[in-house]
Amino acid sequence: MMKQKVAKMIVKYRVVILIAVLLIAVWSGSCIGKTKINYDLNRYLDDDTMTKRALQVMEEEFGSTEQLRVMFVNLDEDTLADYIALLNDRPEILAALHDEETGVVQEEGVTYQLVSLTLTDCDPVAEVKELRGLFPEAGTYYVGGSAAGQLDVQNSVAEEMPLVMVISLAVVVAVLLLTSHAWLEPLVILLVLAISIVINLGTHFVFPDVSFITFAVSAILQLALSIDYAIMLLHTYHDCRDEGSAPQEAMTNALAQCFMRVSSSALTTVAGLLSLLFMSFTIGFDIGLALSKGILISMLSVFLLMPAVTLIFEKPLRLTRHKPLSLGGQHLAKGIYKARKPIAVLMILLVAAGAVLQSVTSYTFTDGSAKGESQAINSVFGTSTPLALLIPGGTEDEDYDTQRALVERLQAITVDGQPAIRDISAMVTTGAEALKYYTPQDVSKLTGLNSLVINLFFRAQGFGDSVRADQLLAATEGLDAGGETIQPLKAALDQANTAFHGPHYDRMLLELSIPSTHKGLIPLIDQILDEVRAVYGDDFYMTGIPMSTYDIGNAFQGDLLKVNLITFLAILLIVTLSFRSIRLPLLLVFVIEGAIWITMGSSYLFGQPIFFISYLICVSIQMGATIDYGILLSDQYLTMRREELPTSEALAAAMKRALPTILTSGIILITAGYIIGQRCSVFYIADIGALLSRGALVSVILILTLLPALLTLCDRWIIKKLRRK
Repeated sequence: MMKQKVAKMIVKYRVVILIAVLLIAVWSGSCIGKTKINYDLNRYLDDDTMTKRALQVMEEEFGSTEQLRVMFVNLDEDTLADYIALLNDRPEILAALHDEETGVVQEEGVTYQLVSLTLTDCDPVAEVKELRGLFPEAGTYYVGGSAAGQLDVQNSVAEEMPLVMVISLAVVVAVLLLTSHAWLEPLVILLVLAISIVINLGTHFVFPDVSFITFAVSAILQLALSIDYAIMLLHTYHDCRDEGSAPQEAMTNALAQCFMRVSSSALTTVAGLLSLLFMSFTIGFDIGLALSKGILISMLSVFLLMPAVTLIFEKPLRLTRHKPLSLGGQHLAKGIYKARKPIAVLMILLVAAGAVLQSVTSYTFTDGSAKGESQAINSVFGTSTPLALLIPGGTEDEDYDTQRALVERLQAITVDGQPAIRDISAMVTTGAEALKYYTPQDVSKLTGLNSLVINLFFRAQGFGDSVRADQLLAATEGLDAGGETIQPLKAALDQANTAFHGPHYDRMLLELSIPSTHKGLIPLIDQILDEVRAVYGDDFYMTGIPMSTYDIGNAFQGDLLKVNLITFLAILLIVTLSFRSIRLPLLLVFVIEGAIWITMGSSYLFGQPIFFISYLICVSIQMGATIDYGILLSDQYLTMRREELPTSEALAAAMKRALPTILTSGIILITAGYIIGQRCSVFYIADIGALLSRGALVSVILILTLLPALLTLCDRWIIKKLRRK
C-alpha cells in the first residue's frame, strides 16, 4: 500500500529529515524578529467601506486622523496655559485646545483639566510615548486616545502573553502526564510541537504583516489545536510496540495507520480556518492564513519529525512506561448505550434551544472598554467617541452658511432625550473668530492705526463697509502697527485653516455623547449620514471608531453567512472523502454545529454580547478542530464494527481507545482558552480565548454523549453504506 511505502521511507531516512527540519527551525527562529506586527484594525476594513475611503481622503487632505486627550491634575491656570502653548509649539501637534467650561472637573477637592490634541502627519504611538514623558514636573497626568490605547495593547501583549504561554505549558505537561503511557511522553510531544511553533512564527515574515491578535494567539492555539496529532501517533506507536513489533516496524505501522486520521483532522481544522479568508473584514485573511500555516506545519512535523524523535527516545520511553490512567471509557460507553435514546433526545433538545437562543444573541463590533490612562480620563470626562467628517471645501460666505446649516441639523439629533453630539469643532464653530466681520473702525481699534488710513486701505482692497477676518489677514501683513495686538487673530486663523481646511474638503470633528458600544450607535450613525446627505448629497466622507463599527456591523451578516456556509461545506466534503460515505459525516457535522449553537446561545443566557471577531474565529476553529474528536471516535467505532463486534462492544472499545486523546486534547484547548480569557487584559484576545474555551467544553461534552448515542441509534443506517475493507 502507498501509505505503508511512504511511512517506511520516512522511518528509513529519519535522521536526514531530522537534520533538515532542525536547520529549518534554526533559520526560522532567527527570522521571528522580522515579522511586522500591525496594531491598527482599521487597516483590515474593506476598501469600499466609508471608513476606508474616508481615511484615504483624510490622509491626502490633512495627513492626520489622530486625536488624543491629556488630563492634568491640580494645575494652576498659568502653568496650564504654558503647557498648552508648549503642546501647540510641537510640530507633531496641529492644535491643543482647552475648554474652560467643559474641560474642567472638580471631584473631592481635586481639579482635573482636559486638553484635546489633534495630531499632524506623524507616528501617533511614538508621539504618545513622547507626551507621557514631556511634563515630569507636572506630577500625575494622563494621555489617552486610540493611539494611547494601541500603545497600551502593545505593552500588555508583550507583558502578558509570555506568562500565558508558561501557564499553558504547565497545564499541558500536567494533562499529558496524567494521560500518557510513559513519563517521558510530554517531552517528546512538546519538543516536536515546539519546533513546529518556531517554524510557524519564523515564517510569518512571508506576509506583509500580521495582526497583534494573530501574533499573540498563534503559538498557543497551534499547540492546543495540533497536540492531538502527536498524541494519536505516539499512542498508536505504543500499541504497535505492545503487539510485539520492533521499534522501526512499529513506527512504520503507526504512521501508516495515522496518515488518514491525522491528515483528516488537520485538513478539517485548516478548512475551518481558511473560511475566514472570505470575510470582508480582512483580519480573517490574516488569522486564517497564519493559523492554517501553523496547523499544516504541525501536521508535517508529526509525520516527518516525530518518528525520528520517538525512536531516539525509544529506550527512555520504554523505561519510563507506566500504566495509563484509567479514564473509564468503556464504563461511560456502557452507560450511554443503555440510555442512548433519552440522551439523544435531551441533547437534541439542548441543541434546538441553543439554535433559538443564538438567533437572538446580540453582537458587539468594537472594544468598549478602556485601559490604563485612557480609562482614568474616561472616568472623569466620559468616553471619547470622535468622528471626523469631510465635506466639500470653500471659503465663500455661502460655503460657511451651508456648514452652519449642517451644524444646526447635527446639534438637533438626540439619543435617549439628550443631544447625541457633545461637541462640534469646525471652521464655523472653533474657528468662528477667523470668520468674524470687521469694520474699518474695528480694525483701527485693533491695530492702533489711523481710521483714515484704514478707510483708504479698505477702498483699495475693495472690501466695502466690512471684511471677514481671514480675508483681511490674507490681504496684508502691515496692519499691526503695535506688533502684538493682531497676533492672536493671526494665530487663530492659521490654526483654524490648518485644522479645518484641506485642498478640496473641509473637516468637522464631532464628539458623540454615547460610547461606541451603545445599542443606539448604528441608528445614530444612520441619522448623522442622512443629515449630511440632506445638505451635501453624497459628496462627503466620515471616519472614526463609530463609523468603522457601523461599517463592520453592516458587513457582519454577510461574513457570518459566508464563514458558516464555507466551513460547513468544506468540512463535510473532507470528512465525506475520508469515510467514503455521506451519512456519518452528516452526523458529525450536526453534532459540532449543535455544539456551536449551544456555545453561542449560552452568551444570551449570560447576558453577554459576542464580539464579532470572536464569533467568526471560534466558529471556524470549533467546527474545524473539535470535529477531530468526532472523527477519531467514529473511526475507532467503525473499525470495531468492521471486526464484527456487536454495537455495544464496538462503542465500548472505541470509547476506551479514543477517550484519552479526546480528553487530553480537549482539556488542553479548554484550559488554554480559559487562561487566555482570564490572564490577558486585551479585550480582543481575551474574548477569543473565553469563547473558544466554552466552545471546546461544549464540543467535548457532545462528542462524548450525543455522538455515541447517535452512532448506536443510527448504526444500521451508517454501516449499510460503508465500503468494507
